[in-house]
Amino acid sequence: MKTLNLIKGGLFEPRETWSKYLDENPSWQDTAIQLTGPLLIANILLTLIFSRMAGGYVYFGYGQSFLAALVSGLVFAAIGFAVVVAVFCFLAGVFKGKADFSRAFAAASLAAIPSWVAGIVGSIVPWVGWLIALAGGILALVYMYRIIPLALGVPEDKRVVHFVASIICVVIINFIIGAALGAGSMNRGMNSGDFSRNDDAPVFGSGMLGELERQGRLMEAAQSDTYEPPEDGMLARSQVEDFASVMRKKQALEEKYAQEMKELSEELEAKEKAGTLTPSDLAKAYGGAGSALGATNADMEIVKTAGGNWAEHIWVRDQLRTAMVQQGEGSETLEHNFELYEEFQEDLGNLY
Repeated sequence: MKTLNLIKGGLFEPRETWSKYLDENPSWQDTAIQLTGPLLIANILLTLIFSRMAGGYVYFGYGQSFLAALVSGLVFAAIGFAVVVAVFCFLAGVFKGKADFSRAFAAASLAAIPSWVAGIVGSIVPWVGWLIALAGGILALVYMYRIIPLALGVPEDKRVVHFVASIICVVIINFIIGAALGAGSMNRGMNSGDFSRNDDAPVFGSGMLGELERQGRLMEAAQSDTYEPPEDGMLARSQVEDFASVMRKKQALEEKYAQEMKELSEELEAKEKAGTLTPSDLAKAYGGAGSALGATNADMEIVKTAGGNWAEHIWVRDQLRTAMVQQGEGSETLEHNFELYEEFQEDLGNLY
């Protein structure tokens, strides 16, 4: 009865159900027994049964025996859920909230109710069932955004940043786990830029997942670069000029991304206070997270899209940093490099 009441309340009276349950301060074990475990198992089991009865299939278990599909579905669902809880919990502490695993576990379980229920319902309906499941997933995102302040006490001014950062980390971690365990495959493609020799690779897509694939291709190409530095270790003036140009462009991109995130945060906060926040608004935040992800490798993208050598760029950075730390003292090379550092210091940015 406790499980059924939580599911019913999570669907039709979410805020009241959240507040009442979180006030009980349940341990994560209690939540796992009362809500998470039963609903997750029901989602995997019933989705498999109904989808096969209806002649369709679900993203897990296609081409497998029923038992193998059930086991693999439960394992991957449990891993994915654990990642969500751990990331939201850890980053709540980073963003001045409460890094309480049990409350994060409860929050994620309550927020996921629409998604798990919609997955079951969607498996019954042929052809358009995936739309029902998608709607449930988006609603779960909205609920997660709304429940975080109640469960983890993330301050209002950090709420959007915490949410977007958590989503990015969850996607990246699940991407890595999926690749390591062979859970799926990623199309080898990009939206723009030519960072590999595979000219026939299809485009992966847009949004955050497309940006994640783009960054992966970018890093792969950059890591393949090699550079043989001069024996005397002296920087050429042209190298420092190119490095300074990259750093100026990087700063401009970071400022642009920061402004976009600030505007998005203000827009979502205003709609939340007015009570007009919709699933499409949260979907916008999810998609816009791709910009924040791209900001992490801005200098790498600038170098590679211009046909530059990333290994040479890193060598120049290290030489300038060493010269800065030593203040040009110790050798003729350090003196020479420090003179160039001082000349371009304003444009070099952070060398750490």
